[in-house]
Amino acid sequence: MSNKFTRVFKEPLIQFLIIGAAIYGAYAMFATPEEDFRDTLVHVDSNRINAFISEWESRWNRPPTREEIDGLIQSYIKEDVLYRQAVAMGLNEDDPITRRRMAQKLEFLTSDLAMMVQPAEGALEQYFADNSEAYRAPDLMTFSQVFFDPDSRGNNTLEDAAEALLKLQAAGVPTEESMQVGDGFMLQSDFVSVTATEAARQMGTGFVEAVVQLEPGSWHGPVLSGYGVHLVYVYSYEKSPPPVFEDVQAAVLENWQFEQREQFNVDFLENLKTRYEIVIDEIPSERILLRPDETATVNETTQVPAS
Repeated sequence: MSNKFTRVFKEPLIQFLIIGAAIYGAYAMFATPEEDFRDTLVHVDSNRINAFISEWESRWNRPPTREEIDGLIQSYIKEDVLYRQAVAMGLNEDDPITRRRMAQKLEFLTSDLAMMVQPAEGALEQYFADNSEAYRAPDLMTFSQVFFDPDSRGNNTLEDAAEALLKLQAAGVPTEESMQVGDGFMLQSDFVSVTATEAARQMGTGFVEAVVQLEPGSWHGPVLSGYGVHLVYVYSYEKSPPPVFEDVQAAVLENWQFEQREQFNVDFLENLKTRYEIVIDEIPSERILLRPDETATVNETTQVPAS
């Protein structure tokens, strides 16, 4: 019986209903109707005082003094009294900042509750299978480069690199001696088992995109970078092995929960919108920006010919 109940509870639909009930229950318990703001009782209860103390300890790594906690309490009373009076006066109506903050608070509430949903049996494994490529470690590459400085060689840079390429191709695998044909370079000449991202961080994205197209075991060039001209010898490309679910399970769960939270918020909003009659007045076309292609057409047709 217990196992059957557990299986039922893990059903996404059941969890969705429970979370929805929790949201509306929280609203019923904690939401304060507007007319209640006429209530003159301001009660700073023990739960709130303990919360003030915990927040202080978390921020300052020590308990507050009596004067400090009194200050927090008086700040809360001031904020609460002003807030009640502002709502009673209708100052919250049509205020974009207040409306945005309240909407955000509800989004945070629904997001927190959505995090309570646990994946059904096999759901994470299926999610991993559908997105396994995203969890595969990056491929590695090993290569050497010889640099030709356009600042010192000027217009002869490409010609000098072409001549050196022939010599390097004849020499074959790079050696300390053969690598001397180029110019001094501020970065390393040899890149051993680096990812494309690591190489791009030093050499630039365009350079790496060109290198990954080169056949291993031979000299190639010229390959351009933001520094100048390079000749490149690729030793190998190491394809990373397929990811193992157990090794990335924590990341899979985090990504699955993120997608569930995003979808839950979308569904929750769409459900709320069905409770309202939404009317949108006509948008004045003369006050909105046209699409770029339309703008170009309008500019062409309204251009005043030169006199």
